[in-house]
Amino acid sequence: MFRCSEVADRAGRLIDGELSPWQRLNIRMHLAICRGCRAFIEQMRVTAELARRLNETEDPAVSEDVKAALRQRQMRAGHKT
Repeated sequence: MFRCSEVADRAGRLIDGELSPWQRLNIRMHLAICRGCRAFIEQMRVTAELARRLNETEDPAVSEDVKAALRQRQMRAGHKT
């Protein structure tokens, strides 16, 4: 079973469906007993969904700086190993 730091390191890949079945099982076992990591993963899922929606919309009220910051955050989360 993974430690909290290992779950955090793999959170982006979990949400993107890029983990092996064994890694997903280890994370699920950890999430079954760790409330903090469950909350963290849920926050990551909400953030990913909001970013996806933001990328789909061309709302002029959203500044290009905000869009760029979200894209950079997504890239950093997706490139962790």
